Amino acid sequence: GNIVVSDAGFITLTESGMSIAEMIYERYEFLSAWLIQLGVDPDIASADACKIEHVISKESFKAIKDHVLSGANH
Repeated sequence: GNIVVSDAGFITLTESGMSIAEMIYERYEFLSAWLIQLGVDPDIASADACKIEHVISKESFKAIKDHVLSGANH
């Protein structure tokens, strides 16, 4: 229910598919930037963020994000 495939083979995201894609992209962008900020080589940070984004729980991602953002405000 997250994608629709046309007769011509084109893939379109449904509303729920777009929501999932946006969540994954936010995780990737945040984790990649955070790892780079920690001193990780950008290529390695990108590759690692790509792996992490798919397996981290919502709870753990939120905790990391809240921690990082609260530290940025101090």
